[in-house]
Amino acid sequence: MKRLLLFSMLCIIAMLSCTNKEKTAGQDDSDSLAADSVEALAQDTVPKPMFLYALGPDNMQMVYWTDLKEPKRTKDNADYFDESHQAWELQEGFRQHAAQYTKMLIDDKFVNIKYTGELVKNPDGEIMYGGELHGRPGIPSPGLRYAFADAKDKKRDVQGMYIAATASYLESHKLIEMKDIGGNTPLPNKVIRQLENEYKMKAGHSLLVCKNQRYSYGVMQFKGVYKTVTEYGQKHKEALALEVITDGDKVYSYPVEGYYDDQYGPTWNVDDEGRYIQSDIVAFEGPLGFEFFFKHWAPESLTVGRMYADGDKLARQEYEGYHVLIDESVPLWKKDIARMQQLYFEADPSQNKNYKFTKYCYLYLSDDYDHPEVWMRDKDDQHGAFFIRRNGDIQLIATENERLHPSFPQSRDGVGYLKISGSSGGPSIYMQVFEISKSRIVHRFTGLEIYGEMDRCTRDGKPISGEEGKHYIETLPPVENNPIYWQEINN
Repeated sequence: MKRLLLFSMLCIIAMLSCTNKEKTAGQDDSDSLAADSVEALAQDTVPKPMFLYALGPDNMQMVYWTDLKEPKRTKDNADYFDESHQAWELQEGFRQHAAQYTKMLIDDKFVNIKYTGELVKNPDGEIMYGGELHGRPGIPSPGLRYAFADAKDKKRDVQGMYIAATASYLESHKLIEMKDIGGNTPLPNKVIRQLENEYKMKAGHSLLVCKNQRYSYGVMQFKGVYKTVTEYGQKHKEALALEVITDGDKVYSYPVEGYYDDQYGPTWNVDDEGRYIQSDIVAFEGPLGFEFFFKHWAPESLTVGRMYADGDKLARQEYEGYHVLIDESVPLWKKDIARMQQLYFEADPSQNKNYKFTKYCYLYLSDDYDHPEVWMRDKDDQHGAFFIRRNGDIQLIATENERLHPSFPQSRDGVGYLKISGSSGGPSIYMQVFEISKSRIVHRFTGLEIYGEMDRCTRDGKPISGEEGKHYIETLPPVENNPIYWQEINN
């Protein structure tokens, strides 16, 4: 690719040089124009901005979307090879220039960042799959990692997708200030009429998203069916929407096809309610014109890329359509499982050495969905343990066995409960209750019930009376019998 670009530039330089030789000595303006054209082309070959996904100042990353290894054409991938190779070339370009990305756009200003390395394997040493955005910092993704270069920026609250650029790009491209319009302002009538004539369809909904004195960005969709197509032997109807950019009196548009249902109407994204969703825009102006970098958010997806003028047409280069994952739990890594097994063994070496965890499930006892408790069990479905896992630290809450069984009183005022109880011989029933808040044990209760009377009760390690113990047990919230979803441990 680099050779092709270099060859193209040399051809243009040679062509312009030959043209200049035909000019007379008095035609300095033409010489200057030719030099400016070559310089403009050279300037526009600097690395393009990329997108950084941030889940905090210590977790900023250009998330990969394809394999690191260059794809090779085979008879099995011939139909999609060109597309997959272009995706690899785009990603590889960012990888090759990773250290050059030293600027990140926050609140319309660029701050300094630095490249800190590449992450491709998860904590278990396995190559990670790209093309996904995780909503929790504890779930890693493959990609280029960055951090703030200046100490004053390290306390910034960064959440979401941001633009990162090289110094060379910012030297030759100017950030364009665009004012968000807000509300439901449609595109200008003149623009709508022009697009209706161009596409031979009647306009439906349109929206002017942002603008300045020269440029504007908006979206438009047409009424009715755009066309009927046949795929995999099945016919379906398609709708049509447009990405629209204006540059003065010039109107550029890019068509986006969606599905059309006779009953429900058009759709482009899941749950878009029949309206094509506009993008968030960051605009630049460079040697060859405007470049609009977009973030197209939709339920469960985010598409990022850039739009620019290609002659009279609007070109749209899609970097990646990421799958946005929600309600994920942080995976149990091998080191976590090993640590839990060790803590379980240390709790009672003579007994617990005979049991090995084979499955687990997540519990949300205190409604802390970022840090669920973990219930581990042996294959016999009797021996197991409960753990708290937070910020890399793992704590044993309690164990279960053939005599002591768990129950889960409902959470109350942000406090979750785990009760372990069972026979301790004869008429005695032993019980423990753990109160958990924000993934921490805040109170512990132990007691022995003999013929219905409470005895040997403690609260946080201190003795309390049997009456106090009985009152505590009787005022616990009712037990919650939610379904348990076990996951097998892959050894």
